[in-house]
Amino acid sequence: MTVEPAFPVLHVRPPTGWVNDPNGPFRWNGTYHLFYQHNPSAPVHAQIAWGHSSSTDLLRWRTEPVALTPTPGHLDAGGCWSGCVVDDAGVPTAVYTGIGDGVLDASVCLATADDDTLRSWSKQPAAAARPPEGLDLLGYRDPFVFTVDGRRYALVGAGLAGGGAATVLLYACDDLRAWTYLGPLLDTGDAVAKAHAPADIWECPQLVRLADRWVLIVSLWTDEVLGQVAYLAGDLDVSGGVPRFTPTHGGLVDSGRDFYAPAVLPAPDRTLMWGWTWEDRGETDVLASGWAGALTLPRELSLDAAGRLVTAPARELHALRGAATTRVLGAQESLLLPSGPLDIEIRLHCPPDRPATLALGSGDELTVTVDPATGQVDLRRRVHHADRAARAAAGRVTPHTNVVDVRLLLDGSIVELFLPDGVVFTERLYPASTSHDTVLHVRGAPGTQAEVTAWQLRTPGAQ
Repeated sequence: MTVEPAFPVLHVRPPTGWVNDPNGPFRWNGTYHLFYQHNPSAPVHAQIAWGHSSSTDLLRWRTEPVALTPTPGHLDAGGCWSGCVVDDAGVPTAVYTGIGDGVLDASVCLATADDDTLRSWSKQPAAAARPPEGLDLLGYRDPFVFTVDGRRYALVGAGLAGGGAATVLLYACDDLRAWTYLGPLLDTGDAVAKAHAPADIWECPQLVRLADRWVLIVSLWTDEVLGQVAYLAGDLDVSGGVPRFTPTHGGLVDSGRDFYAPAVLPAPDRTLMWGWTWEDRGETDVLASGWAGALTLPRELSLDAAGRLVTAPARELHALRGAATTRVLGAQESLLLPSGPLDIEIRLHCPPDRPATLALGSGDELTVTVDPATGQVDLRRRVHHADRAARAAAGRVTPHTNVVDVRLLLDGSIVELFLPDGVVFTERLYPASTSHDTVLHVRGAPGTQAEVTAWQLRTPGAQ
């Protein structure tokens, strides 16, 4: 089968159908399991089930049978929506949003794995939780379970009618089949939350401890529009028996325009994260291709000395590096990149307080401009087709630094770009034709220079 140039071969997704939110990243008996919102029948957001892929090394992924599908007459008859997977006394258990007749007919549903492959699941007949009474909700979805001081709690993303009142609801759930509502963990009435995470609904809440701080990650849904993903760093106080989260600062998890609904996997030595990267091309192209959406490559989360969230590609990805191409490019010089998935490291030297630009593409083009005087980073995607919207995004690195290290991961149409100070962009860049050729251009004032090393990435087959 011929793979179209836009299709990612290293990112997790099945060969066809629709993919959106990652769900329930989970490690069991030495195997990573990654679930995701999936419509196996068509590249459209309908008939949502849980797709499933597995890996022993985060590099080679096997597409498994669909894990959860809507069941007529069950709480999830209208779709198996986002959630997580937890170890419940030795039993892998999916905790997910079941939808009945509409988005507000929502329940927290449970399903238990029937075997250690996590290929077969048994659904529990009763809801673990339903929307609390007395709240005028816009949405209720995406449960996330966490443990602190030996107690188990859960978050559910929500929003209150009236606009702009996004909230995360908090539950106690030591007994996973009987949740107790404890009230809101946080909402946009908090000044820090309002400044950094304005939204009507906070979707896919994830709470994780990084070093000595807690980080709440929320996806920003505003007036039926999917936006960006924010993080709020702060302190979690459980001394009163009910967790209280107080954010001190925040920012964007990813400054790009094609990243949403990430899910985290805490581990003893690190925290991993995957996000959803959606399509940024016309419906005609999507339907003709037979596929839509993918998950990002795995990323590791940390906080820097200033408390900023930093994401880096998972360390395992270095093992995919094969043949390397190394060049030093001056201003207005270009390099024809090797074919296939690429891992590119660039040390960009900017003349004192003069902007420099890296441009990537052949037909459509992605440009990243760094202004060392201000630290401003601007990303733009120039497009040549009327049915594709132009894209622009921005971030910020430490000003008055004339040397900036850039790492690019390219796979089909997916671009994941990492800069210093936790600045990350996830974008889509579609080939203009059947050609796989991609050119890297360097633009700037005299004295601009880019030291480039581009590795072709091996494309391991399925396990």
